[in-house]
Amino acid sequence: MTLIEKFESQVPGKIATGQESEKYSETGDTLVEVLATLVIASLCVVAFLTAFSTSISASAEHRTLVSLDTVVRSVSERATSQIQQQANPMFLPCATPSSYSGVNLGAPSGYSASITSVQYWNGNSFGSSCAAGSAAPQLISITVTGPVGTSSSISFAVDDPKYSASAVGASQIVFTTEPAGGTHGTPLATQPAITVEDSAGSPVTADSSTVSLVITPGSGTSGASLGGCSQLETQGVISFSGCTIDESGSGYTLTATDGPLSTVSALFTVE
Repeated sequence: MTLIEKFESQVPGKIATGQESEKYSETGDTLVEVLATLVIASLCVVAFLTAFSTSISASAEHRTLVSLDTVVRSVSERATSQIQQQANPMFLPCATPSSYSGVNLGAPSGYSASITSVQYWNGNSFGSSCAAGSAAPQLISITVTGPVGTSSSISFAVDDPKYSASAVGASQIVFTTEPAGGTHGTPLATQPAITVEDSAGSPVTADSSTVSLVITPGSGTSGASLGGCSQLETQGVISFSGCTIDESGSGYTLTATDGPLSTVSALFTVE
């Protein structure tokens, strides 16, 4: 066998060895790709489960907060009714939280509620000082704690049912800022303001009465309730904040009452 023949006889073997090496290389690349795909898929599954778990947790927390808000508003309405609006009101001059221990706040099972502070109107704002025997309006704060320990507070103003704007020469109360829409369960987009006026239509700046505000019976959605309202009076103008209606609907009006004086707002819609 010549040298050339010998060389040629060995070439196929070299070529085969090269092809075999390439095949092994391709097999290794395929295995790496499969492993990488499995790792990526695992990461995607973990991310999905984490997002799903977070979504469930957030949803549960949202339901808890919504339920707590409903209880808070219900408790404040019950307290306001007992202290100021019922036939035998429980209003007491210069009252303290313990003075109202007999108020039935009516917190449902799993919730606790308590009156945490009482402040007194001094002519310009609510503060901690109360002159002995004074029947000044009061700002009462209530704290409600839910089943999982989450707490929420609300404040509302009450006054001596024996006192009203008419006692200082007022002849009417009027909506000087009309309430306006928004989304149910959240504060109205435009909170109402009411002015206490004399017979000439001028503000009665000496007034320090509080105003009862309710959804006008027969207006809006049946069964809806108004809650969360706080009021502050300056120079005869009573500004409300936090007023919330819990049901959507159209044709709502609010009725404001101060002793023998009352007025009805313009129509508005809640989404």
